[in-house]
Amino acid sequence: MSYNADMIELALPAGSLETAISAFNADADAVYFGMKEFSARKGAANFSIEDLSKIKRYASEHSKKIYVTVNTLVDDSETGAANRILSVLDFYEPDGIIIQDLGLVQIIREHYPHLPLHGSTQLAEHTVEGVRQMQDLGFERVVLSRELTLKEIEDIRKKCPDIELKVFIHGALCYGFSGLCMASCNLTGRSANRGECAQICRTWFTEEKTGENGYFFSLEDLNAGRTLVLLNEMGIDSAKIEGRLKGSEYVCALTRYYKAILRGEDADGLEDLVKTTFSRKSGQGYFYYKKERESLLSGYPSHLGLECGLITGQTRNTITVKADKMLHNRDGLQYFKINSRGLDEPVKFACRITGKQNGYITLSHEEKDDVRGKMIYKITSSVQNEKKPNLNLPLFRKPVDIKFTIGQDKISAEALGVSRSLDVTLSEAKKIYDILTQVSSVFTQSDTSLYTLKELHIDNTSGLSCPFLPLSALKTLRREFYLALDAAERPVPDISISMECTAHFIFPDRKRLSGDLPWSLDIKEIDGRKYITLPPVTFEEEKLFRKAGKIIDDNPDVIVGLNNIAQLRLAKAYPHARYFADIYLYLSNKWAARLIQKELGDSFIGGYLWLERTSYDAPWPVEPTVTDYTAPSFISRTCFRHDAMGLPCSTCKGKEDFHIFQNDVKYTVKVRNCLTVVEKN
Repeated sequence: MSYNADMIELALPAGSLETAISAFNADADAVYFGMKEFSARKGAANFSIEDLSKIKRYASEHSKKIYVTVNTLVDDSETGAANRILSVLDFYEPDGIIIQDLGLVQIIREHYPHLPLHGSTQLAEHTVEGVRQMQDLGFERVVLSRELTLKEIEDIRKKCPDIELKVFIHGALCYGFSGLCMASCNLTGRSANRGECAQICRTWFTEEKTGENGYFFSLEDLNAGRTLVLLNEMGIDSAKIEGRLKGSEYVCALTRYYKAILRGEDADGLEDLVKTTFSRKSGQGYFYYKKERESLLSGYPSHLGLECGLITGQTRNTITVKADKMLHNRDGLQYFKINSRGLDEPVKFACRITGKQNGYITLSHEEKDDVRGKMIYKITSSVQNEKKPNLNLPLFRKPVDIKFTIGQDKISAEALGVSRSLDVTLSEAKKIYDILTQVSSVFTQSDTSLYTLKELHIDNTSGLSCPFLPLSALKTLRREFYLALDAAERPVPDISISMECTAHFIFPDRKRLSGDLPWSLDIKEIDGRKYITLPPVTFEEEKLFRKAGKIIDDNPDVIVGLNNIAQLRLAKAYPHARYFADIYLYLSNKWAARLIQKELGDSFIGGYLWLERTSYDAPWPVEPTVTDYTAPSFISRTCFRHDAMGLPCSTCKGKEDFHIFQNDVKYTVKVRNCLTVVEKN
């Protein structure tokens, strides 16, 4: 596969049809969106089947691409509904299906081989072997974890040249690795793996030793800016912007901003507009992590806006601002005051200009406290007014090959196993004409049908060299044929196949497999068996695989817990060992177990049922072990010691614990060589 440095794709989020069309109108190359079910952004409007039909037609006619997210985990009881969604998507042929659940991957591989598989960032893929394993499974594209540096991304690109890579360039950063975060589920019962994230990382906590309150897990937003050019040059296929809960102003501003950067134009003014639509404190995220060792925390966890100038004076009813940016009446503004917990709290008001002089602007605003020296932020713009797109769009019609037969006293049309005939008296045409062109022009006009003509094949068995085909007869046959085609049932593949259980291995209480962290390469001997468990996150993959391989060679009877899809590659390299799906290689349904079994064969002996479920529909290919284990709330590449506590790296010994609490719930924060693991006590 070769790469063109001018061809990086800009993919925008679309929480609704309106947002999708707005993004395309602003020159986005692609949009990604979810349907009403199985979307990791339940709070978005999401797409109906009619919306999907419209955006498919629009994208096809404007050379754009659409990607559909089916990126939540599903249990056995939901695979039937998920299968029906996949059947609909198979009909509409999106340019990619973004998937997290391994069971859905297996269903697609077996029943929908034409659907392009794209690996969701929820799969936490951040290593070379992880990307290679996804390629082994048939993925065409991988959305890499957001925690990667530019150097690490480039290394994956060079070592995995034959698969498409997608990289986040803008929007919210999660504190924990996507797909591994259990904070919302642990604290509220709302699963981030089900599109129900309660954004625990954006709330405040108290550090036990100092008594300090803070947004210790609220990361700044990512704003790649001109780093996009470097990603383009290294051959990254797609640049992804986060924000399916945002509106049209957001996607339009970001599309224009990054398109200007790719064209080498001045984008500063557009960046100001981006910050007004939605922005926390923003930076380069992990792209230069450790090379430029600055805290990634944002402090205030919500929309910060655009810095517009300092408050230099105030009276009882006015404040004066030394304005660095243009302000307009009815702009939304805010500044911050410290609340009783010692946290920033916004004061929001509408801009009412009462005077301007020498760069100073007087605003009508009543404030009892002294706010001189505070920064004013613009959080909405009264002059940004995106034109609402026309949503009265034509529906997609699936092109099909049609066989048109001219008999002695009959004409008929056939496609997809459906045929209709019409009796008609035929005779030689008085003037020779192009039959193919005439019939094609009629059958291309399929009106409101789900189908339209792709390619026409004519079989003339009438005995006439150029039969005259009455236009009225052609139209009648066309109408009856398309009605029959629409009425024909499009069968949904039957996935309710019988699975024989080949392994009944029951695993021990999951707590007994943990070491200092919830995984351990130190052998645990439990009930006469030896176990090791691999970490779900590693930035030294080759070293990990060598160490694990040596343990396996030295202990042929060891049972190995796999916590990332990348580790299937290790298991295949050492097939004489036994392996199980640990708590982060989610056994969400029997199809997920089937996929792993197909990859590893008899060396796969089972695993723990997805932590958020306590029951399953037997039989499975392997019997899952139900556990009530509470997994860490966060696994993060951000160093709590440095970023939250402000402690210098020079005094770090590589291992330190902190204790925090929120609403009487206590947590231990373990920092191990810059990796942070937050466990509920």
